[in-house]
Amino acid sequence: MVKNIRIRQIYTDTLSCEPLLEKTASGELLCICQCGGTREPDIRNREYAFHSKDDGETWSEKESIYPEDGQAVYCTELTADGDEITAYLTVHSGRFLDWKCLMMKSFDNGYTWKNFGSPPHFPEYTFIRTPIKASDGAILIPYQTYPVTKEGHDRVLREEDDKTIWRVGVPYCEAGVLRSKDGGKHYQRHMACRMDMSNGWIWNEPTLVELSGGTIVMLLRKYGNSKMGGGFLYRCESKDFGETWSDIYRTDIPNPSNKPRLFQLDNGRIGLIHTPDSANRYPLQLWISDDDMKTWSNKTTLADFPGSYNYTDGFYEDGHIKFVIEHNRHTILFFDVTL
Repeated sequence: MVKNIRIRQIYTDTLSCEPLLEKTASGELLCICQCGGTREPDIRNREYAFHSKDDGETWSEKESIYPEDGQAVYCTELTADGDEITAYLTVHSGRFLDWKCLMMKSFDNGYTWKNFGSPPHFPEYTFIRTPIKASDGAILIPYQTYPVTKEGHDRVLREEDDKTIWRVGVPYCEAGVLRSKDGGKHYQRHMACRMDMSNGWIWNEPTLVELSGGTIVMLLRKYGNSKMGGGFLYRCESKDFGETWSDIYRTDIPNPSNKPRLFQLDNGRIGLIHTPDSANRYPLQLWISDDDMKTWSNKTTLADFPGSYNYTDGFYEDGHIKFVIEHNRHTILFFDVTL
């Protein structure tokens, strides 16, 4: 299945994490990545753009996409729709406590950016993830959101030495989709599942794909060891293009609480890039299914150098999966996998 793997380094620093990749209208590759500080979250976190005009062989110097105002900045998704590029940002006070959501947009291939306010339905405490267009024409934007209360927020400010979001006492993480049937003019919110957080904070980071019969599949990660329900990916499904969802259940796909990424390939095939180990974030593998995710007929190791491979993001076109990923929280890598 895999014919060739090309790997290039984009950037390295004291912190480089959760890179995102899109192809612009001009044909350039655009990578947005969180850098700055030595950890995440950190008040020094910022979001930078890197451009490649030669299909990922070389990359530009970093350029900030958000005006400097002293807040930490984090980007959870990057989309390109013709000339319009959208970066979905989280800005916060350094520990996710005062977490606001906004959209930065670019109309010149990611060189200048303007603030367009909050995404639909979610002004705060939400991560937007990679959208898909379903076969019925609906746009589905997956999200994860947290019901943070003002009372919990204010209590942490008054009483806690460690003033972080996970001290607030949020009961669950909700995942679902924003669904549009009019090309993105209006969106409705549809909850898929709620994952209990009584045993610890969960970043479930949903990823979507459509099966041949029209069923939408959502895969999610879960924090914790096997006794806490972790160590594997979780799944729920929608048979009406995102309006209603099945109960969530544990799959048999090993996962060390690491973000998975699904890709819609040609001829009904589905790709999954992840680290299929219940404890370690390596090796990095591509799994391919040709029977609607019932089985995975091909499993290819893309990188096995020990360390931590985190946060895959990218796209599929013309027989290539092109994606970016962080290695050991310091280095951003670009992969071009030829199928």
